[in-house]
Formats: sequence, structure tokens, C-alpha cells
Amino acid sequence: MPLPPSTGDELYLKVFEEVVPPFIEEFQPDVLVTQLGVDSFETDPLTHLSLTTNSFEKMVERFRSFSLPWVALGGGGYDLSNVARAWTLAWGRMNGLSARDVIPEAFLKRNGDIFRSAYLRDTPLTPFTLRDEEMKTVEADLYYLKHTVFPLMREAREKQV
Repeated sequence: MPLPPSTGDELYLKVFEEVVPPFIEEFQPDVLVTQLGVDSFETDPLTHLSLTTNSFEKMVERFRSFSLPWVALGGGGYDLSNVARAWTLAWGRMNGLSARDVIPEAFLKRNGDIFRSAYLRDTPLTPFTLRDEEMKTVEADLYYLKHTVFPLMREAREKQV
């Protein structure tokens, strides 16, 4: 799903909720395989998106809510602090736990050159306001997906049954 540069947590989670659960519901997979890269984070130079550990943790919780066997794969992330913090949160959520927010001081002393923050969770960013044209594009893409791709998925599934 194409998203405009600087898309943050709120819009990303909106698109996630409107796309991922219907796909999972329609396909009814036996196992969930996810690629949990973090190159979409605010401080990562690759994607120009602005996600935080907050939306990442919510997506992991949502994946867990499907109650499917789950294979979680690593992936992108050029900011090692983001990778370590996000995967710590993910591991906890995948196991039904909520990690403490403060990174232990002893760990930071040994690895302080990597971590800019002493916390696992990011401070929520100021909400990014999409220009009307960008929001219209995102809404149009969602509409297309729901009214073109989703019916094709259903049709293909019905032919398999």
C-alpha cells in the first residue's frame, strides 16, 4: 500500500487495520508469517516514513490477536537502536508480556554508543497532517483495494473450495 512520505503511526495503523485483518479473515491461513522490519521508523533513512515503536508494538499485538501459529522474521532497519528496541517489544508481545519501558542502565553502559534513548518506547510524535491531496490518494488506494482486490480474493478462494 503506497503511503506518502512522513506517514506516521496514526495513518499507518489505520491502513494496517483496513487491509491486514480482512486479508487474514478472507484467506484463513494456517500459519502467519510476518517480516517485522523497522526501516519504516522515523529515524531510519530508507523509507521516509515516521513510525515509532508505539505503532510497531500495536501491530505485533494485532498479529498475536489472530491466534495463529506465527513465524516472525527479521528484516530491514538501519538504526540498530530501533531494531533492538522494536524486537524486544515484539518478543514480549508475542509471548503475551509487556516489556518494561526503561532499558537497564548496565546494558546502556555496555552498548551506549548504539542507543540514543534509555527507553524501549518512543515518545509519540506530533501527529503528521496530510495535505488534502495526499489523504485523497490514500483513501482512493484503500477504496481500490477494497473494491477491486478484495473481491478478486474472495472469488479465487471460492473457486478453491
